[in-house]
Amino acid sequence: MTELARRTLLWLAAIAIAAGCGSTNPPRTSVDPPPPVLNLQKLDVPEAGRVYHGVLPVGTTEPDSDASPRTLDEYEQTVGRKVAYVYFSTDWFRSRAFPANTARWIRDRRSVPFIRLMMRSQRRPLVTDPTFTLDRIIAGEFDPDLSAWADAARQFATPLVVEYGTEVNGDWNPWSAPYNGGLNVGPGKFKQAYRHVVAVMRGRGASNITWALHYNAQNYPEDPRNVPASYYPGDDVVDWVGISAYGSERSNDDRCPTFRSLVEDMLPQLHAATASKPLFIFEFGITNNNPRCAAAPWVLAALADLLGGRWPQVRGFAWWQERWNNDGAAGSDMLVQDDPAVAAAFRSALTGPSAPSVVDAPLLR
Repeated sequence: MTELARRTLLWLAAIAIAAGCGSTNPPRTSVDPPPPVLNLQKLDVPEAGRVYHGVLPVGTTEPDSDASPRTLDEYEQTVGRKVAYVYFSTDWFRSRAFPANTARWIRDRRSVPFIRLMMRSQRRPLVTDPTFTLDRIIAGEFDPDLSAWADAARQFATPLVVEYGTEVNGDWNPWSAPYNGGLNVGPGKFKQAYRHVVAVMRGRGASNITWALHYNAQNYPEDPRNVPASYYPGDDVVDWVGISAYGSERSNDDRCPTFRSLVEDMLPQLHAATASKPLFIFEFGITNNNPRCAAAPWVLAALADLLGGRWPQVRGFAWWQERWNNDGAAGSDMLVQDDPAVAAAFRSALTGPSAPSVVDAPLLR
């Protein structure tokens, strides 16, 4: 039996076990000790030189929580490969419940749900959240919600990846330091909040979760207090570390950083935070409608570096597959099927000579 066949059988067996263990009843919000669940599997990491292929497939409707089988089909059919994980958001101003429906259809596609846990009460950037402050998370005010979420994740019974604190070294999300006491105290609060979230969920037996910590590829503001190491909560609560790396994001954007420059500027900072954890490109993309920043060459160069072994410590990537109004003259369009040159760049990289570097099925442990 080949290794791929063995991994596929493990995945099918895990799904079958999950179906048997699942419950149609909503999880209780009690903080009593949960019933033991043994042998929950987690997602493994590809060997050095190989990378997981993932995507956030949300199409055109915005926000980034509306991933669907249709939008995933559009991406996979365009690039010619399946994905190992599907990346999407769950916003707590819509629901504090575990996103079971989305997670189930992703699992049915033999991919792993990768969930951005967005504990926020609104989508407005650059403001203090009126509800989900780091102080209140640390104080345990949302522990019943986190416990219920963890119970549902445990009952899901197959691997999940979950991140809290997306792009924490930026200045746009409410868990960042500027909105939690400033750069002198905010990073420390974030570390406490992250550890608290993980502790609550592990305490409920959700051992099938791989915990991810997500930085931006550039620090905003540029301040020595606002670097990845300042926010790192510890190797004992983090499994994966990764970044967002974008070229031009809007049709009228003047910035056009290369993918390589973004990654190589950040790698030393990530290594300063942790020397042992696998690294990922949790998000990357470039809009296809900015004449000052050609998308197809940018994509070709990015995929050549990702799949060519330039960074053997990088073990996965996910494309941001969306078209939306992003404050530019023509908004932002990162749908691969909307630009034939971008589509060709993906297909040639993922199905050509570098194809063996791509891992498009989950590896379990």
